Amino acid sequence: MKKQNVLRICFAVLFLLGFIACSFNLQAAEKTPEQKADREGLRQGLEDSLGMPILKGILWQKMPHDSKVAFIWGFGHVVSIEHYLMEKFPELKRDCYVSKVVEGMANTPMNEVVDRVTRYYEMHPDQIEKPVTNVLWDTMIRPNIKTGIAGRPLVKSQ
Repeated sequence: MKKQNVLRICFAVLFLLGFIACSFNLQAAEKTPEQKADREGLRQGLEDSLGMPILKGILWQKMPHDSKVAFIWGFGHVVSIEHYLMEKFPELKRDCYVSKVVEGMANTPMNEVVDRVTRYYEMHPDQIEKPVTNVLWDTMIRPNIKTGIAGRPLVKSQ
């Protein structure tokens, strides 16, 4: 029962942070018709097949630095919350995405994360549709971990 409640809380926090992070920039007031058109185009490209907003390179490149930091901060908080819960409730401990993020990105400053994601999209304009979380995995997490999720071998990114 405790495990289910903790998992529900984690899911709710993750959902809210994802929604807040994406809406943070989309709620900004437009000053020109071009900005309004950009906003509408971005909204159409933000959702995946589940209807959950996914931050991708096209929006990342248009976001101000503070919004990028806010997204990374929110991502870090979700990871921190789940990591804390796994420490507090040992029955929740598992070799999952969160544990790999902790292992692969430990002590990495937020501005460095933002800069590396930005550079990735600048260097790979053909991958503008790639989600930011995939960029984090491919460029910062996977290169710094010993095994894949659930102890599986690491495979080359596509």
